[in-house]
Amino acid sequence: MNDSTLPEDGEATSFREKAKDWAEKHPRTVHIIKAVGVTVGMAVVVAVLKPDSAEEDEAKFARQAEGTESSADSTEKSEQRNSPGKHNVVPHKRRLKDGRVIDVSGYERGGSAEDEDEGPGEAAA
Repeated sequence: MNDSTLPEDGEATSFREKAKDWAEKHPRTVHIIKAVGVTVGMAVVVAVLKPDSAEEDEAKFARQAEGTESSADSTEKSEQRNSPGKHNVVPHKRRLKDGRVIDVSGYERGGSAEDEDEGPGEAAA
């Protein structure tokens, strides 16, 4: 019987029924298809989760020792935040969450504990 003919009872068969009938007639093929699918899926998982090889690690360390890092490494380094230097904050107004507006007087901000020992004209060595 081909797809254009109706079964003996006169009703068209659905794709699901045709697939079920085919699977019942070809159990070995269905088993092989399942095994291939699982194998391919596991290969994809292994490829995604595979750690860097030792050669890639050695090359990465060599680039770092020479001072030539890859763009990904330099991006990570540039995203690290440096502590701000000392600077003056000008007086301003600030709106609080409850809607009140308050005056904030000027103040000095930033720097680290190491900067306290230096005079105003001295730079860190």
